[in-house]
Amino acid sequence: MKGKVTILMFHRVTDTFFDDSLLIRREAFEECMNYVAQSYSVITMDFLSQNFDKWENIPDDSFVVTIDDGWIDFHDAAYPILSRLKVPATVYLTTGFVSAECSYWQERLSNLLSQIFANKKTFLERDNIFSRPEINIKLKNLILKSDGKPKIFKFIDYLKKFTSDIISDTISELEVFLKEQAIMISEDEHRSFVNWDEVSGIKESDITFGSHTVNHPILTNEQTDVIEDEICRSKEIIEKETGRDVLHFCYPNGNYNDEIRKIASESYKSACTTVAGFVSKHSDIYALNRIGINEEMVTDWRGNFSKYVFTFSLFIESIRK
Repeated sequence: MKGKVTILMFHRVTDTFFDDSLLIRREAFEECMNYVAQSYSVITMDFLSQNFDKWENIPDDSFVVTIDDGWIDFHDAAYPILSRLKVPATVYLTTGFVSAECSYWQERLSNLLSQIFANKKTFLERDNIFSRPEINIKLKNLILKSDGKPKIFKFIDYLKKFTSDIISDTISELEVFLKEQAIMISEDEHRSFVNWDEVSGIKESDITFGSHTVNHPILTNEQTDVIEDEICRSKEIIEKETGRDVLHFCYPNGNYNDEIRKIASESYKSACTTVAGFVSKHSDIYALNRIGINEEMVTDWRGNFSKYVFTFSLFIESIRK
């Protein structure tokens, strides 16, 4: 790690979520942040970008903390810990989710698929649920070939190759089918994301807000006009709502290409991916590696935070292809 910066990536700081790979409990998050703050230099994304060309100004073994999406538990769980420990962080907001009564599309789809798999005979008896035949075939094959939670994530990953409009239509078609079959869909009545009052109430200069687009589309699936709107309008919205400059961007799902990188570089000082690895002076400031952290990566077999498990996880992730 000498001469390198570790950018940590968090999503949910909560006890339950449909995707365990994005979850860390509050207690584990607090102990992890306490360990990092006491053992390493924690710098801001502003400091990293400002000194990127003069790398010698960046302390060895530095850490940057980032949190994606703008979930409500950032405000209720993570922020109080970061504030008390004086740990700087950049929170990448998906502006279309802020103050909205909505669920993340993957979470909505997971709830729907749970009902589909529980009533798979009814689904298999229908020739076409979706307007796109290939999506019907894919889901039927997954139902016939496997059981259990992994197939939900396989279908979610499959849909990521489509545009946001097709994903939205697929979810709507599933909802219509389940309603026609009088199959109840469990609804989470809790608000999932922060609102603008909560965001604006955070005054610490070391807690900064970056852009994560408006609607969290996978940008590599979209046309240029959609890409430009998602990247630029999210910045404008956050700046208008908070009165702060927005200098940093994060690609949804980590997906980008040369065109998307160029568009981001025209509005921001940095951009993060989800590619695992450390950052060095040879890195691309608009394609920064990060290491995603979840519960399993910081706790031992008893469920307690372990600095040894944490540092070993960083090493394993840094070499994972």
